[in-house]
Parts: sequence; C-alpha cells; structure tokens
Amino acid sequence: MAARNRDRTVHFYEIADAKEPASRMGYRNWAAELRQLRDLPLTQRTVESAGETLIGAVDPLQPAPHLLVAKVRKDKPQQINFDDGSFSYLQLAANKGLIDVTTVYFLSFGNVVATMGGGISAPRVRAIQRWFNGMHLIGEEIALRPVVDARSRDKLARASAVEKVTIRVLPEPHDSPSALRSSSDIGTALSRMHEEYPDMTITLTLEVPKKPRWYSLRRRARGHRQLLDSTSALAADISDWLDNTDAVDTARAVAHIEEWDQQATDEKIDFVAERITAKCRVPLESTDGHSIDLHVALTELERVALEHERALRAAVGADV
Repeated sequence: MAARNRDRTVHFYEIADAKEPASRMGYRNWAAELRQLRDLPLTQRTVESAGETLIGAVDPLQPAPHLLVAKVRKDKPQQINFDDGSFSYLQLAANKGLIDVTTVYFLSFGNVVATMGGGISAPRVRAIQRWFNGMHLIGEEIALRPVVDARSRDKLARASAVEKVTIRVLPEPHDSPSALRSSSDIGTALSRMHEEYPDMTITLTLEVPKKPRWYSLRRRARGHRQLLDSTSALAADISDWLDNTDAVDTARAVAHIEEWDQQATDEKIDFVAERITAKCRVPLESTDGHSIDLHVALTELERVALEHERALRAAVGADV
C-alpha cells in the first residue's frame, strides 16, 4: 500500500526591527538565545496576547536550532466510546491542557526562520510575532516579514499607476476552511464571495480601459491612481492570506513604473510567486492534525531551506 502523506506549506520570514522594517538587523546568535529559553520555567515562557495563551519551548533532544510555539486550545473536544458508541467531552486532569503547535526552524544566516504549522489552528505568523515581542527576547520589538524575491521586492513601492490586477481564489478542503481576513476594499469583496461560494473558483480582474473614444485621459489617470491605491492596500491582505491559506492561486498586477533617468516601463508583479515558500509532504502517521512529529518537521524544514538557500540569501542580502 502506498504511503499516505499530508501536504504542508513552509513559510520563510526575516526577523526585522519593527521600528525600522525597511532596514535589517545584524545577525544574531539564535542558538544561544534558544538555549537560554530552554531552561526557563513554563511561566516565563508564556505570553498572554490577543485573548490567546502562547507558550514557547525548545526540545533539548533536537540539535537543530528551533522553537516550538504552542497555542492553548480553549475548545472542549469530544471523544467517542468505541464499546457503546457514546459521545462525551474529553476530560483532562487539572494540570493538563490541549495545544496546537507550530515549529520554527532558524536558518544559519540573515535572521531567517522557516515555519511549519501542525494544523489549521496552529499559531500563525502574527501569533509567533506576538510571542516574540511578549517575551522581549532581544530587547526590542520585532516584526516577522515575509521573505520576498529580491528582484521584485520594491516594484509596487515604485509604481506610479496600476493598469490591471487579477486575483483567483480556489475552493478549500471541507475539513480545513479558512477565513480571508481583509482590510482593503478588493479584499473585502473577495472574502465575502469566498464565504458565499465556497465550492467555486473565484476570479476577479480589474483593469483600466485602453483609451476608448469616450474615455478621457482624466478618467484614465483617475482609474490608474485608484487601482494603485487599492492594489497597495490589497497587498497586505494577500500577504496575510498566503500565510493562512493555500486558497490563493493567482494574485498579479501590471504596474507602471517611471524612473527619472529611464523610459517608463510596465512591470508585472506576482504576489504569489514573489513570496519564497516551499511545499513538503509529511507522512500522515507523523501528524495528528494539531502537531507534527518534531524530528520529521525539522528534517523537512532543513531540507527545503537548503533547496532554497541561494534565493533566500539573495532576498535578505546574505552572502552565498
């Protein structure tokens, strides 16, 4: 019988100074930081934030530099008695609790980390960031920013107009749906459609018309500015979606970029392809839906980090 696997997406983030996100911190010895964390009592590794209880841990039996960020589950799962088929709430001892876990693997350069969630409820990047800042590990507030291909990082920031934007969202598995949280007008529209039509592929395209007779230059310029503003706001939503779901299949824009000493050009921006991520297949017996066997997780994280090392180094300015 063929081995059964479960797909997992690995996300790469750069740890940066939250006050100066455009700059880069000097490389820190995370292995030393983690060794100190390992010896702290539970209360000193626990952060209460945004209504969640987050706990950090390091397994002393694993030599790879890693962090486990756990979120305490507040729900009450039910259990079944296979003898009589009865249901009942799972009863835990007073000193026990249920958690969802994300494994964070620290690369050896550029303050880059790779993350793998144990399941849909495992801590995402925002929760991991809140835990870091609640712990005050390095004495300053940090931000976890996605590692983006170095060649296209600044395209949208330099754009003077956007000609076209296309987003395609796919149906998600029935057992792992996720909400598309949004703060932009386009994102809100997509989120609502995704919720109302969960079994359909949704494609949304917005484009400024190509100079028809009735379409004035003034309206065209206004459309370009509006679409630029909307796309800039949408970029933050897309970043969050790519962290929290695999439903976003396409997210592209065509931007008009003007350089003072060069001819203006139209550049394609691919929000999905520019994020450096990786796919891996975890044996089904190594995961229970809320956590993944730590040794398996670290082995896979190390493997995909090596496969993408050249692109990751270039994106964060670390020497190859």
